Amino acid sequence: MEIFSVQQLVSDERPEGKVRGGFGGLVQGPAAREAESWPPGPSGVWEAVSKERQRAEDEKKKKLEILSNSRLKLDTLQDLEAIIKLRKERKKKVKRVVRPKKKEPEEIVGPVGPAQFLQAALDNRLPVIERFLADGGDPNAHDKFRCTALHRASLRGHMEVVERLLEAGAKLESRDMLEATPVLWACRGGHLEILKRLISRGAKISTRDKLWSTPLHVAVRTGHCDCAEHLIACGANINAQDKEGDTPIHDAVRLGRFKAVKTLLMYGAKLGIENEEGVTPVDLVKDWQKGIRETLQACADRQGPPARN
Repeated sequence: MEIFSVQQLVSDERPEGKVRGGFGGLVQGPAAREAESWPPGPSGVWEAVSKERQRAEDEKKKKLEILSNSRLKLDTLQDLEAIIKLRKERKKKVKRVVRPKKKEPEEIVGPVGPAQFLQAALDNRLPVIERFLADGGDPNAHDKFRCTALHRASLRGHMEVVERLLEAGAKLESRDMLEATPVLWACRGGHLEILKRLISRGAKISTRDKLWSTPLHVAVRTGHCDCAEHLIACGANINAQDKEGDTPIHDAVRLGRFKAVKTLLMYGAKLGIENEEGVTPVDLVKDWQKGIRETLQACADRQGPPARN
């Protein structure tokens, strides 16, 4: 504790580096040098406090301005596009790559029956197929609907199973209860590579089922334009009629497959052919589809009246 004389207390004189604080306390170090600039008396202390408050307010405002400037604005469409782009970039950075686990080879215990063999063709379980064939099983085994393993694998698009069945002697023209061959099932499933493989092995593209539907009919009905276009390129009859007299373009218009309609017209499908009810593809256009009706009618007028197929 320091002892001051009466003169030092009255005149505010202190030893070097020490001054009296605002409330009679002592301030040392850098604060002492700053306090030396304060005016004497209580008014000087309050003035210094107000300056500190003002400085804190200024710093707060400055931080708020920096924060508001750093935020993305939505004043224009370009600002919105910038936000979307930024979010996509962030998602790409955060996105984790999940590596698929390696499948362990399936172990087949015991003999494989025809039912397991047919189910394996649906499930793409090649080891089960191999075991059944290795034990002398018939590759043309079928269920109660006369669907063979080749029918099922063609529907699901299992190329390895299809290849193995063909190597084992599976029949290309085997027919189910609706007299559909594996080619029609491949078109129903929309598997272009399977369709190409079957055709390259000698499958017929002019085959018909119980309703006289061709593979082209089936491909158009199911909306598989790539299969339809390949069949046309291989020589399929584009104006073939089924049991009800419908051509593929009848089915395309009725089902609203307008991409198929465009493909069929591009390859020369006739719009004037009538089915058993005397209805042309143009007549099947809905009433609210006035623009489509006019377009198809103009095409039909240019084609002229065709002969029944």
